[in-house]
Amino acid sequence: MCAAKVLRWERRPDARPQELLDAALSVFAERGYRNTRLEEVAEAAGVTKGTIYHYFDTKEELLLRAIEHYHERGFGQLEALLADQQGPASARIRLFVRKGFGGGDPVRRKQLLRLMQGVAHEVPEVYSQWVATGPFKGSQLLARLVEEGQATGEFRNDVDSDVASRLLTSGLVLQLIWQQQCDNIPDFAIDDDRLLDSTVEFFLHGLRPVVAVAPTVRR
Repeated sequence: MCAAKVLRWERRPDARPQELLDAALSVFAERGYRNTRLEEVAEAAGVTKGTIYHYFDTKEELLLRAIEHYHERGFGQLEALLADQQGPASARIRLFVRKGFGGGDPVRRKQLLRLMQGVAHEVPEVYSQWVATGPFKGSQLLARLVEEGQATGEFRNDVDSDVASRLLTSGLVLQLIWQQQCDNIPDFAIDDDRLLDSTVEFFLHGLRPVVAVAPTVRR
């Protein structure tokens, strides 16, 4: 007689919400919000559909919590890296851009951005939460790094840290969204390393103090 199949969460009940959220985000990102069925999420997580309703009341709530969980974990790792980074604020900003926009699984990142484009119209409340816990939180973290550099004299004090940080963050998010059109637009693709490195150097150049140059005296 065959042994009964043991569900993953029966083996590790303490990990149930986290594993379900990870599985949910993967399925949502791959199939889109509208096309995803909770049965598919349950199968990916190794649980029954009823288990999902034990933790979440609706499909929308499941996606909302999955996005929050994704951002909480990502920002937790990023902030830990920044705390260990020694040196000037510019070095920490380079690390922020590299890890924040280029770290992790690039396929998952692109899938999530594509998912959010659809969610903006289908469930705008979820999209607003994504902006709040993702891009906006990232811009706030970047603004603090800019202010650290201003406090030490590394950066100009006349730069609005909030505006500058929002422009860099939103600009990179939009570029990563645009990159998904590479197959449809000739010569549109740009290497991610080139995009991130050039953007952060342009950003830092605008933050550096202006050095007055003495006029050339002709004799």
